[in-house]
Amino acid sequence: MIRSMTGYSSSRVDGGRVALAVTLKSTNHRFLDLQIRLAPGVEFLEPLARRLVKEGVVRGHVELAISWERLEAVVALRLDRALLKSYVDACREIREHYTFSGEPDVVALLRIPGVVLGFEVLPDDELENVRGLAERVLGEAIGRLNEMRAREGETLAAELRSRLEKLERLGGEVEALSSEVLPALRERIERRLREFSLTPPLDPARLAQEAATLALRADIAEEVTRLRSHVAQAKGLIEAGGEVGKKLDFLLQEMNREANTVLSKTTDVPGPGARVSECAVEMKVEVEKIREQAQNIE
Repeated sequence: MIRSMTGYSSSRVDGGRVALAVTLKSTNHRFLDLQIRLAPGVEFLEPLARRLVKEGVVRGHVELAISWERLEAVVALRLDRALLKSYVDACREIREHYTFSGEPDVVALLRIPGVVLGFEVLPDDELENVRGLAERVLGEAIGRLNEMRAREGETLAAELRSRLEKLERLGGEVEALSSEVLPALRERIERRLREFSLTPPLDPARLAQEAATLALRADIAEEVTRLRSHVAQAKGLIEAGGEVGKKLDFLLQEMNREANTVLSKTTDVPGPGARVSECAVEMKVEVEKIREQAQNIE
């Protein structure tokens, strides 16, 4: 089974006096690129979150967000008394130095971020509970993310199999035509040499030897063999599943190289060479289409 690098999931779990919620989003990336956003109060979960994501995801740009909320009413507010005193002192200093009248507005002071801690700080006795909840909710979210990536991976795999089979058919056609390429090229070379009407004329045996040497340089049997071998390896990777993205990318580079060589060797060959060149161009097109799909494989 292969997996896409694109996916989304979310999960929520309630426990004790708090609830944790997680969202995960992944897109294409050459490596694992993890970005984490944590709500105030649960920053201590970052090492756990990084470890669990790295255990479950190999490649991709992954965005993880963790938030929390209380499940019970707050009976007593906790105040940051030092911060509150600083604001009160500042208000009095402004009043004394700038002759303002009036006392500080208590409601306004309580609205200052960080002064009221009741909704922003986890109770100390909830930390271990929250850590356990985080492991559970992250496991669920990562599992759902990978399920979605696996479903998309199956769609990609079907597309890749179809295109690799086309490459295999093109390779078979080129292989069948390759036996006709050399005689056609040799005939053309001999004819062109005779057209020069050299004086004295070339020895027929030497003429045939030179034509054969030039024709052998256009031999594509080795390239066709390697191309078909690369295609077979790619099909095997897809069937084996797992982390195939980087290996498949390497094989595609090699396929493209072989197709380029076949094309360069047969561009000027008449008859069967023209069809071989057409096949080589089609191969290059298929390889590029496979490469586009493979960029989304883990």
